[in-house]
Amino acid sequence: MEFVKELSASEAKYKYVGLPKKTREEFPPKDEPFDIKFKGKTYKLKVNNKNCIMLTQLYDVHQFIEGESIKFVSGRHFELIVG
Repeated sequence: MEFVKELSASEAKYKYVGLPKKTREEFPPKDEPFDIKFKGKTYKLKVNNKNCIMLTQLYDVHQFIEGESIKFVSGRHFELIVG
């Protein structure tokens, strides 16, 4: 699975990424933590009840901005790629 999205102003400001219904099915159930690799480290994220992934803990490593392209890739593990 590969999911690419440009962050909206709201997503960048409030530190989340919204998932479309089609893509939502590719992620674990609500509130179930999953590992994601980002910039060489592994983080535990989860999908909330609004089908959003909160990126708050990743802001220590990267300041996401409006219009920035992010890509979620899954195979054996999830990975987040910016750029």
